[in-house]
Amino acid sequence: MLFSVPDQAWWWIAAAAAAAAAITIAVLPPDPDEVPEEVRAAVERNRKIGKWGTSVGLPVALYALAALTVLVRPEPTPVILFVYSVVAGSMPIALLPFRRRMHRHYFAELRTPGSRITMDRLAAVWLYGVLGTVIVGAAVLVAGSA
Repeated sequence: MLFSVPDQAWWWIAAAAAAAAAITIAVLPPDPDEVPEEVRAAVERNRKIGKWGTSVGLPVALYALAALTVLVRPEPTPVILFVYSVVAGSMPIALLPFRRRMHRHYFAELRTPGSRITMDRLAAVWLYGVLGTVIVGAAVLVAGSA
């Protein structure tokens, strides 16, 4: 039932998931008014370095990788595009709720160079829980359709 959707529809679904991932990556960096004054120059420098390359290039590159995988692997096209769509579509759910927490850790790392960015337990449980559930759910759906 899940993979009875036509191949062309799966390509559109995968493109929409890539767009959702690109939007998520584009809105993750902090707004200029959220940045503390003492780290503003470093944040602006980092923002200019890779904003468009990361937010647009990464999802497009992953979409191209999915397209190449469709050509090389023996699995049906809908299965590969389904897995790609699930992974790309889960990024907003996994990352956006903890955007502000990520900013606080990022600013702390900029204030004290040499320290590493850490994740608190709530964020770690959420991130690993969402991504783990997505991976297990996709595997179960793919295995159940075979």
